[in-house]
Amino acid sequence: MNNSFFPIRGVVEGFYGAFYTAPERNDLLSFMSQYGYNLYVYGPKNDRQHRARWREPYPDFIMKQFAETVAHSKQLGIEFCYSIGSGVSINYASEEDFHHIMTKFKAFFDIGVKTFMIMLDDIKAEFQYEEERNMFKSYGEAHVELTNKLYHWLKSLDRNCQLSICPTDYHGKAPFSDYIYEIGKGLQPEIDICYTGPEICSKDITEQDASDFANAINRKPIIWDNYPVNDLAMTSEMHIGPITGRGASLSNVSKGFIVNTMTQAEASKIALISFADYFENPESYNPWTSWKKALITVGGEENYEALKTFAENSLYSCLGLPEAVKLETLTANALHALHSGESASTSQTVNELYQYLDLLDEAGYHLKFRLTNYGLRNNLLPWIELMESWAWAGRRAIAILRALEKREDIKSLLNWLNESVGEVERHPKRFAGRILFPLIDYTKSKVENDKGSLV
Repeated sequence: MNNSFFPIRGVVEGFYGAFYTAPERNDLLSFMSQYGYNLYVYGPKNDRQHRARWREPYPDFIMKQFAETVAHSKQLGIEFCYSIGSGVSINYASEEDFHHIMTKFKAFFDIGVKTFMIMLDDIKAEFQYEEERNMFKSYGEAHVELTNKLYHWLKSLDRNCQLSICPTDYHGKAPFSDYIYEIGKGLQPEIDICYTGPEICSKDITEQDASDFANAINRKPIIWDNYPVNDLAMTSEMHIGPITGRGASLSNVSKGFIVNTMTQAEASKIALISFADYFENPESYNPWTSWKKALITVGGEENYEALKTFAENSLYSCLGLPEAVKLETLTANALHALHSGESASTSQTVNELYQYLDLLDEAGYHLKFRLTNYGLRNNLLPWIELMESWAWAGRRAIAILRALEKREDIKSLLNWLNESVGEVERHPKRFAGRILFPLIDYTKSKVENDKGSLV
């Protein structure tokens, strides 16, 4: 993708939670090379030597894994960036702490890394030590001093070394904080600065948003895109939809993107393909055409229908897409018909919902037992099983309504419905929201009314 609109097209392993294994990371790098990505930023928050215990060196066997990954990355033409999350406990006035960063960076420089990042995000914007307050007038000044000092040291190692920063204030709209203007004015012009858009996880990022931030920092930012990442409060979500809401002219005011992936590396490839299509030509990018291609590419053409059926009910994310349009529409139509007096046994709309619930169940079975991309299957499995529970709950609700009309015994059906509903309510993941609950509530009210009529 030499003619890309964006000079920087990267992935950042920057999430909280279980970070990738070395094989997962190497596989993702191979995938990235096929789709024009040219940067990989290593910075998972739960890597203790990256963040919580950043002063500690990595074990030798882990450094050997990193060396293999860096060599693999170079062979693919992808720049490997190592980042450090030292802001959690650093003393900005301490030469010893600065030496710890140099030591960590030098270890990676020695295995071939020349691109580095310092992550000062998700920390309190306050000094922790008295000597810092005596040395610096502001938090921004401390960050400028540290980052510029690191930059000059890296350049003394090799003039090709590069440094970027994820600042403490990394999102928002104009006017920005004093901190942002201070680092924009003070940092060396060659140091890149990351920006996640108006929000931490932004529904839309417009040219105006990025332009305003660029003006505040005196350089074009790198967009750190927090989609499809699903960490922290989003761990229940599977972000499997295409990227939307990114301005067609963002390349005019930004250097590029680094995409923060999910803890599920294989499932993240679906969004990464849509990003790659956006990078290639933002003006002609069609998210849904790209999405179909991505589902086929990652899941296999023979699994497309099942994967699409699953994915079209898992679109809840910061992007604000309707979560499960078809299921919501069919459920609303069926409830309208039932409230209008139509029979659950003969209503066409109720039957259409039942057939779609059958389709969800069949899709779940196919993805669990026929999908040969086992990494994707394992990534999706908890959500697939929730989809199956929903399918059973919905069909059992309809079966009860039909049995009531025929004056048949519903005891077993009601027990099974309660079992399915319990599975859904206990499940830690999210799939299709609570779309089917109005139907379930309607069914239970009918059961109560039927009991009353028999008294």
